[in-house]
Amino acid sequence: MSVHIGLMIWKEMKQKDISVSDIAVDLKVSKTKAQELLNTATIDILTLVRISEILNYNFFSYYETGKIFSKIELHEKNKLTEEVGRLKALLNEKNKALELQETLNKIQLSTISLLEKGQFR
Repeated sequence: MSVHIGLMIWKEMKQKDISVSDIAVDLKVSKTKAQELLNTATIDILTLVRISEILNYNFFSYYETGKIFSKIELHEKNKLTEEVGRLKALLNEKNKALELQETLNKIQLSTISLLEKGQFR
């Protein structure tokens, strides 16, 4: 899939009535450099992130249908699912430990009460 990302950015700028000068200021580059970005078919990721934030538009969506993004997305989803499972298991262990601690506290209070009754007889 071939995407001319500069053209996509330019279209979004026109829809939002944002000038090349405005983008240049936000990106902290010269107006010439900003114009070059719009004329190019490729762009580095960090710059695309910044432009996406400035224009409040996900320009990465043009690439998401590709195989590489599908594989990355699936891999990330699997990693997150594993992490959620691990965290749930830790939470269950923590809850069991808290229940045991609560039971121990009750036993200790009961023991203290019995000892106090024995001392004052």
